[in-house]
Amino acid sequence: MNDITTHTSSLNLLFFKEGFSYCIVSTDNERPKVHTFQVKHLNQWEKEVIQELEVNLHLRRNFGQVNVGFLTSFFNLVPTAYESLDAETLLNFSEATFENNALLKSETINGALKIVYGTSQLLIDGLKKLHQQVNFYPAAQVFYAHLVYLDKDCIHLNWQHQHLEIMVTQDKQLIFYNVFETASDEDVLFYTLFALEQLGLKANQIQLNTYGALLPETRVFQLLKKYVRYVNAALKDEEVLANFTLYKLNSCGSSLEVSKEKES
Repeated sequence: MNDITTHTSSLNLLFFKEGFSYCIVSTDNERPKVHTFQVKHLNQWEKEVIQELEVNLHLRRNFGQVNVGFLTSFFNLVPTAYESLDAETLLNFSEATFENNALLKSETINGALKIVYGTSQLLIDGLKKLHQQVNFYPAAQVFYAHLVYLDKDCIHLNWQHQHLEIMVTQDKQLIFYNVFETASDEDVLFYTLFALEQLGLKANQIQLNTYGALLPETRVFQLLKKYVRYVNAALKDEEVLANFTLYKLNSCGSSLEVSKEKES
């Protein structure tokens, strides 16, 4: 543990396929500046990310707490009735990312579901070595905890770091969640319409709320409006919206539990 003076501010970290973003949330209520680190070689993700965490002095302060989010397709949404099964079994249909995976479970969401997912065990160990108070969250838990609801049933889209999170709610209850890797505006449109079709929902009736990079002046936002009747940005503050998951980590709540540590 470093010996730099303890700060009452919090560190928010969001890890994704190409690296991570972070911001430092201070007690003066100033909007935190967002920084992004991208790895040079995807097959060296663990090495490059952990090295950056160790050498970046902005990240080595003794923060009051560190909130860590993971945006990943290595997950499964599991009814709590099955949570007694080991996490490895629950993740059989997801692709393992690292040679040595930490398998985690979220706190209960929506009253009946848990998110089970995997990430790098070396990263988990490194974060706990660098910081005393670390809270871990899947991006889905952060997203669900801060959804903006209107009167209609809603499809919520959060596009960040080439990953599209799609959540569908009816009567403010979660009925669908998935993450898709997307490289283009057309990919976003395709997966949105695909989700609506699979759920039997009509594009001219459902409310679509956008988060992340889906800002009103963007081409992708205007493309969505051509196919879905009711499209709105979830918040008026575009900077908060663009960094929605990262900013909301600070108020997400309880931490995750590492349920099993096993070489995949």
